[in-house]
Amino acid sequence: MIVLASLLCTGAARAQDETSQDSGIDNFPATQEIFRPPMADQTEPADRVRYGGSELDFGLALPLQVYTAVGSSSSWQIGFIGGIAAGFASSKTTLQLKATDFHAGIPFAYRKGKWSTRVQFYHISSHLGADYAGNIQQPPFHYSREVLQDLVSYDFSKHFRIYGGPRLLVRTFPHVGRWTFQAGSEWFPLAFASPRFHFYLADDFQTREEVAWQTNISIEPGVQFTTHKGQPIARAEAWFYSGQEPFGQLYYRRERVIGAQFIFTLGPEIKSLITHKH
Repeated sequence: MIVLASLLCTGAARAQDETSQDSGIDNFPATQEIFRPPMADQTEPADRVRYGGSELDFGLALPLQVYTAVGSSSSWQIGFIGGIAAGFASSKTTLQLKATDFHAGIPFAYRKGKWSTRVQFYHISSHLGADYAGNIQQPPFHYSREVLQDLVSYDFSKHFRIYGGPRLLVRTFPHVGRWTFQAGSEWFPLAFASPRFHFYLADDFQTREEVAWQTNISIEPGVQFTTHKGQPIARAEAWFYSGQEPFGQLYYRRERVIGAQFIFTLGPEIKSLITHKH
């Protein structure tokens, strides 16, 4: 078993290097993903610790690239993404669970030159903490959704990109408005870059029909730490957010938060189970 695991990891590492070298993708920092997940999207699964507004959030993510096809001018990829996020309201003596959200999705990504896109179908459910529900006098309700999301990204250079796209609630309970429109940008200024870290500014804007088209605004200046090969390891950033609370059970509540968060961005050892070059 140990030998087999070693062979799998070695093969996956070689496939990753081939993907980066042969696809012609000029990413910054380097990444093995055909489509880079939005950095400032509060609903994107991530390994994170976040503090702001006297509240503490934790997140865990399991991204898995199942199949990657690399060509001379384009590449595509299909995978799986699982995630869990838990929010805690803090007081002087205790932490109280607010809500827990579960995410499971199947993303399909495609890249050609400076353009890339990700179409994802995912399920999300949310569960309110019992003690917190009693404190706010809000009984928990059944929150479950299946969502179809499409994001398109354009890299103006290896230091700056913009993205945007719609999100449709295919099935939702409770029944709310189904459409969301999202846009954002990410900028890594060259003047503040070094071999091991890169400063950046990321923003994300979402307007949702479920709350009468009010806009969620997320702005995150921070620093990305990388390996000597440019592979992302972690991010430390300030967090400025105005919009819906990011947990499903509390979607009808709005908040304004200034805080900080630390995000692990080092992917699993086996990034792509199958890599095919054509």
